[in-house]
Parts: sequence; structure tokens; C-alpha cells
Amino acid sequence: MRDSTAQPFSRPIIWSIAGLIAVLTPAIFFLGSYQYMRGVVEARTELRAREVSRLIGANPLMWRFEELRLTELLERGLAEDRAEMVEVVTSDGEVIARIGRVPGAPSARHLRSIHDAGQVIGQLRISYSLRPLLFRTGLVGLGSLGLTLLLVFVFRALSLREIQESARALRESEQHYRSLYGSMKEGLAIHRVARPESGAQPALTLLDANPNGLAMFGLDRKVVLGGDSFTLFGPGFREHGDELLQAEGREGITSFEMAGPGGQRQFLVHAFSPVQGQIATLFEDITEWKRSENLRLSLERQVLHAQKLESLGVLSGGIAHDFNNLLAALHGFLNLTQLKLDKGSPLTFYLDSMEHVLQRATDLTRQLLAYSGQGRFVVQPHSLNQIIQDMYDLLKPRLPEKVTLFVDLAPSLPPIEVDAPQIQQLILNLVINASEALGEQEGSIRLSTRALQLVPDGLVKDGDGQALEPGEFVALEIIDTGCGMSAEVQARIFDPFFTTKATGRGLGLSAVLGILRGHHAGLKVESEPGRGTSFKVYFRASAQPCVAPERKARTAQTRLQGTVLLVEDEEIVAVSVSEMLESMGLKVLLARDGRQAVNQFRKQDVHLDLVLMDITMPHMDGIEALQQMHQIDPTIPVILSSGYTRHDSIHDGKGEEAAGFLQKPYSIHDLYEAVSAHLGTRMT
Repeated sequence: MRDSTAQPFSRPIIWSIAGLIAVLTPAIFFLGSYQYMRGVVEARTELRAREVSRLIGANPLMWRFEELRLTELLERGLAEDRAEMVEVVTSDGEVIARIGRVPGAPSARHLRSIHDAGQVIGQLRISYSLRPLLFRTGLVGLGSLGLTLLLVFVFRALSLREIQESARALRESEQHYRSLYGSMKEGLAIHRVARPESGAQPALTLLDANPNGLAMFGLDRKVVLGGDSFTLFGPGFREHGDELLQAEGREGITSFEMAGPGGQRQFLVHAFSPVQGQIATLFEDITEWKRSENLRLSLERQVLHAQKLESLGVLSGGIAHDFNNLLAALHGFLNLTQLKLDKGSPLTFYLDSMEHVLQRATDLTRQLLAYSGQGRFVVQPHSLNQIIQDMYDLLKPRLPEKVTLFVDLAPSLPPIEVDAPQIQQLILNLVINASEALGEQEGSIRLSTRALQLVPDGLVKDGDGQALEPGEFVALEIIDTGCGMSAEVQARIFDPFFTTKATGRGLGLSAVLGILRGHHAGLKVESEPGRGTSFKVYFRASAQPCVAPERKARTAQTRLQGTVLLVEDEEIVAVSVSEMLESMGLKVLLARDGRQAVNQFRKQDVHLDLVLMDITMPHMDGIEALQQMHQIDPTIPVILSSGYTRHDSIHDGKGEEAAGFLQKPYSIHDLYEAVSAHLGTRMT
């Protein structure tokens, strides 16, 4: 008689077990797969909604017409079997963009609101078919049924070898499922939440991750599974630990941005809880998007800064022009008073002091003109070393006794094409700025020059973003051992009227910037608090030889003869200049604008010897009037005058030049030299 323990299972028990397996296996598969599918669709929906919101935020008024770009955004992450349809629908039901095909029944739908400035303006609607899932569930059911029959057969008759073969087939089925799981473009990781009974901080351990998720963080599946997730995914992941843990067991998605290990890559993370005790995280690499966004913001800041500087330049140039007109009148009346005053009069001292004050006011307006970029007058090839040597005696008295000036000039420098007085003004402003940085302490200022070749990798930019082309340059460097500047101060040093000095006007470095813009030169500033400051100025080298300095002989102011047509719209300036011209013995005819001047120029009964004309006037400016006068009679010299100092203001636009140029304000001596040079001196 056989032992009962060796008997096979009774038929009722075997069929009961088989029936449970046949029913529960497809049911469990359907529920698990549907939950996973739902989580993935929610994550993809959130990603798409964010991309659509970014597009709407960039163009809130015209987003409804961005069908092409919206379609491209919706196509990202579209299911490979195209069993889903994604639509962007406005709040009034209008379909803006659609991708995918209408899923057949049975199907499910997922909605996500689209916001703009906190207002719901539409929905992202995703419809996906359940047919593939039901088909796979049917296959699983068939497989389960076959498995139950197999179990019945195993328990009744199969050998151990056949059981092992069945297990191998099951593993192959699992591998097929994992291949589908690993085809996602985003990185997906599943974590288990471990909550210690002692009340300590809960921990996350990595249960699984798809290949793309492992590749994003450089992880090896064999090593990391079961490891601490906060350690594996870096400090950026740990910073959002509270948000992640709060997502456990809750519906919805928690999203945040984080830096990857090392901080070189940026990720957008969506966390959700597929089942109680687990958290799934979906990683999207947004490194390139962040880089392009930062570049766009940087370009916007540069454009705004350039627009601000341009507006301030126009404003400062206009102010300087108006002030120069007023100063011209004051200077003229002052010179006339000096001429009529008896020699040895005690009033001479006061008038000379007033002239000194007027000169300081003139220097101030020239600073404003330099900042506005309208300070170029006569640009010629010059030696930078010679410019510095010519002004050395001017620099020394401006420095305190405790400050030592070192000059290191490299020999055989190529010429630079500049306006020498303005470059002297630039050097003076930088040296004074360096001296003020030293304050009352002892220190040194080093002024050096050198020639260098700038390659594309070594190019510098000046304060308003003016780029330099590669080539040969002459560099001027001014280094001080003063207090240095913080990054905040350094960002504002070229703003007009910004100063850290109690008695400063804040125009010195602004004028430097204007002079550099006018000469297409570059500037590089290096400074740290407590370690001094370095200003490096880059001038493009010229192949032209240096001009020889003009030596003007001092001319005695003898009486002149002739008729001068004075064209000036400012009445106070017209009166002042008329008086100065008449004091020289000249007859003066007056015109208020260019139109009146041309009419008087045409008169046959008026013999003119010279025209002195302002450039900026109503009805017809000086440049247009100069053109018409040259057409009528090009032999009569025309001297132009202006509160601006543009180099091209002495051209008539057709290649011909005016006879001369007087920048306001000018003294009676400057006026005499300009007029007498074209009239000649004739004794009365």
C-alpha cells in the first residue's frame, strides 16, 4: 500500500488553484499595467503642459496661431504605437493643435489645465486607447489559462525538468516586458519609501530604473539597485527630499528643477506615487534649454544696457550743446569787457577768475560730449607715447605727493588714429580716477604702453559691448594700488553721474566710455576690493605715418577789414559774437537761420568776405546752407560753429569742406585767429 504523501493532489484542489490563477493573473496584470500607464501618461501630460505654458508665456497674445510649434511640442513622447491623441483646446472649446489619431473604444482620457498668469486659458487633452492593454491582458489571460493547465499537468504528471523550462519561459516574458519599459526617452526611477519606527527621517531606496535614467546619472544597475536614492541622484535630489516624501500615496504630480551631480546638467523632475509605499520620478534633461534661456536673458540685458547708454548719450549731448551756446555768449561778453578795461584795473583779477571758471564749465561740457560719443573732431595718426610725454607735465601736478607715478612706454609702437586732445583727456580722467582710489594713503600709479596682436580667443569688449575685430593693437594700461572695486560698483562705473566720491561729479569714466566709443576702441577693467584696479585700453594700430605737430606762430591782433555774414539763431550768442567781430574792425551782417543766410548770400549788392555759421538751426541747418552757398560761390570761405564737435560736421556732404570749424564756447582770440586766417590782415 502506497504512502498517502506520495499521492498527487486531488482533482478538486488542483482545479480550484488553477481557476484562481486563471482569473487573478490577468486581473492583476490589467490593474498593474493600467496604473503604470496612467502614471506615465500623467507625467507626459505634465511635461507637455509645461512646454505649452512656456510657449504661451513667451507669446501670450499670438499663441493660438502657433499650431506648428504646438504640434511639435505635442509630438514629443507620443506613444510609439500611436494609440493616443493629444489636443490643445482653448477654454471656449476651440482645438488649436492635435497630434495622433482618434483612439478606438474602449479608451480613457486625461485632462490638464493650461494657465497663463494664473488664469486657465485652455486644456491639454489626451485620449488613449485601452485596446492594446486589453489585448495584452487577453494574451496574459490565455497565457494564464495555459499556465493553469500546465500546473495541473505538472502537479499530476510533469517532471522537475519540465517545471524549469516553464520558469525559463516566464523569465523571457518578463524580459519582453522590461524592453517595453526601457524604451522610454525620459529617465524613470522607482523608489521604495522606508519609514523607520524610531521616528527618524524616512529614506528612499532605489527599486528599479530604466536604462535612460541610469545613463543620465552614470549609474550601473548591478551596483545601485537597493541603494540610497538621495546619494545616487546627487545633492540636488536630496534638497527636494521633503517634496518627494510628501508625494507618497497622493494623487497628482510634484515637479521641481534640480542640478545633477557635479552641477553640469539640469533636470526637470516629476514625482508621483504609483502605489502606496513607492514613489516614481521622471527625469527630463533641460540643460540645453536652460543654457539657451540664460543666453537669451543675457542678450536682453545687453540690449537694454546699450539702449540706456544711447539714451543718456543723446541727453548729455543735447545738454552740452545748449550749455556751450550759453558759455559762448558769456565768454564773448567777458572778452569784450577785458578789452575795454584799462590796463592795471583791479577788476582784471575778477574777470580773469571768471574766465577760469568759464574754462572749467567748458571742460565739464566737453566731458558730456565725450560721453555722448560726439567728441571726435580731428582724427589723425599719432604716437601714443608722444601723447603721453606731451601731457606728463600736466599729470604730475594733479597727483598728491604720496602718489608715485611710474611711466613705462614700450619703444617703436605703431601709430594710432585718434584725436590727440581727447586721448589726453581720457588718460587724465583715468589717472585722476586712480589717484582718487588711493585717497590719503601712499601708493603708486603705473602707466604703460605696449603693442600686441589680438586673436579671436583674446578679444575684449568695452563698457557698452562694442566688439573688436582681430588684428594689431596698441594697449594703454593704467594700474593703481588703491582700494579696488566690488562687482556691484564695477557694473556701474560708466553710468553718468554715478560716483563713490563725496566730491565727484560722476562724469570722468562716462567721458572715457564716450571717447572709446567714438574711436572704436576697447576697454578691459580688472579690479578686486583691496587689490587695486587695472584699466586696459586697446587702440587699433594704423599703417599711416604719424602727423607732425603744428607749430602756430603767435599773431598780433591787428585791425581787420571786410564784411562777415554771421548766421546764428541764439540771440544772446549772436549779440556777443557780433560785438567781438565789430571790435576787430569788421562789418557784420546777421541772419537767424540757414534760409535767411542763403538769401543774403545770393544778393548781388552785398559783398561778403566771410561766412561764420552755426550748424544747428531751424528751417535750414548749417550743413545744407553750406551746400547751397558752395553752389552759388565756392570762393567765399565758410566757417562752421557748433556746440557739438563732430568730425564730419565740417563737410558739406559732397566731399567739400568748410573753411574751418569753431567749437563753442570760443574766446575772442580763437575767433580772431579763425577769421584772420581767411581774411588776411589789413591795416585800417
